Amino acid sequence: MSSRPLRIGLLGFGGVVARFHVPALKAHAARCEIAAVARGDANRLAEAKTLAGTHRGYADWRELVADPDLDAVLIASPNALHADQAVAALEAGKDVLCEKPPAMNAAEAERMAAAAVQHGRVLRYGFLLRYADESVRAKAEFDAGRLGEVYHVRARWFRRRGYPTQGSWFTTKRLSGGGVLADLGSHLLDRALWLLGYPRIEAVSAVTHARLRESKVVQLMKSGPKSGNTGICDVEDLAVCLFRLGGGASLILECSFAVNLPETPFSTDLLGDRAGLRLRPGQPVELFGEDGGAVTDTSIDPKGVAKDQHNLYERQIRAFLDAVQARDLSPAHPREGVALMRALEAAYASAERGREVGLGS
Repeated sequence: MSSRPLRIGLLGFGGVVARFHVPALKAHAARCEIAAVARGDANRLAEAKTLAGTHRGYADWRELVADPDLDAVLIASPNALHADQAVAALEAGKDVLCEKPPAMNAAEAERMAAAAVQHGRVLRYGFLLRYADESVRAKAEFDAGRLGEVYHVRARWFRRRGYPTQGSWFTTKRLSGGGVLADLGSHLLDRALWLLGYPRIEAVSAVTHARLRESKVVQLMKSGPKSGNTGICDVEDLAVCLFRLGGGASLILECSFAVNLPETPFSTDLLGDRAGLRLRPGQPVELFGEDGGAVTDTSIDPKGVAKDQHNLYERQIRAFLDAVQARDLSPAHPREGVALMRALEAAYASAERGREVGLGS
């Protein structure tokens, strides 16, 4: 690659892009620049260009993808557009960083992974929790074998009231693919599987509920307006899943947009036969084991704890830039996106059918 900054185009420009992606990209100004923006809402395109700091804007995302002056795209559009936009960008010779979830279903994720391999481009997904200090330290503990064989994982993320803009594409199933399981659940599931080296998922049993979306108090979180006003909220606000992993291990995932309990942000517990490990955001990793006939508790304080999400987005952008610069074309990352979508798709099918669903070989 040349020494000039990587020229990146933004596909989609909602609140998360403005508050997190743009500052993260600008934090790496020596390595990349925002060269163009595409926003379906033509009336707000000028605002997006101003916030992004670029004069080049497109109302049609296809025109941005076809722009020969761009090297890469960051996709932060409604989930229903991810696959088509990513495949088009990869076919146009651009590297891709796509927000989570990867796609609407496993077949779409397969198309994306195949396009990345066929056209020799980098494809990464926006799973922020991998970059949290506690996640990095927990991964090191697992890889060093300090937990022994991990036989059970529990991951939970409860918002007391945290629907992301009801009546937008986010809460419209045909555009989002699902509710809290597709949104928060994809973060939690990816981190759990990543910590374990992405083991095979054999089956899932899941239930979903939509009990509090009619509550008079549905939103206490700061969530800016999202494009695509539909007036529809037909997604779940609670999901509970039991995944059976290869080798007999199990993984329980619980997540909710709205629940009548205190907030529980993205926590994960790993149970190993040598030690257990607890992850809590911004807190020391806790290791629970035994030594000399007595139980032991060890607190491992990760260095440089990220105090806010801006830091995680900056790390994510840095990892993407590193992969592009190194031309890391390993199919592992795209294949993990496929595995994740297969798991989510099976979980929704299980909830709908009321029985366990196998994922096959």
